Amino acid sequence: MLKDITVAKYFLSKDKDRKLFNKKVVHLNGRIFYEGNARLNKYLHLAQNIYIAETGNKLFDEDLYAYDNGAVVPDIQENYSLLLSRHDTPEMPEKDRAFLDKIYKIFENAPLEELIELSHEDSEWINKHDYYKKPDQRMNSLSHANEYQKQYEDIIKVMKRMDK
Repeated sequence: MLKDITVAKYFLSKDKDRKLFNKKVVHLNGRIFYEGNARLNKYLHLAQNIYIAETGNKLFDEDLYAYDNGAVVPDIQENYSLLLSRHDTPEMPEKDRAFLDKIYKIFENAPLEELIELSHEDSEWINKHDYYKKPDQRMNSLSHANEYQKQYEDIIKVMKRMDK
């Protein structure tokens, strides 16, 4: 299993010119934040859910939390600026690299609003996002593995076709 920071660094390493992961300030759902930070957290969320759907296991062990603009890994969100300044490509098994490459390719042209919408379709996010205290917002994505298999069925088909 990978670490959240390894996955985040890998996605960041794919965007050398910082077109996707940037410091553009946006205002959505009553919050002001960096567009790239939100995008990175949506990539982490979707990668985690799709990996669970495909394998029945988590891609990374760290928890996601249900925030207003979708699921977030707090450590990644809070350290985004520092992560953005790094340009190293982390080591990982080839199968994980291939999986993350597909996630990146599938979502690289998606507008942030669509990524947030996808995050908002996760029933675990729906169950947890109205809570005020952080411990109550902790998501248990693994408990939705069967549901995710159906929810992400088409994406998994596309990913398999990308192997050919």
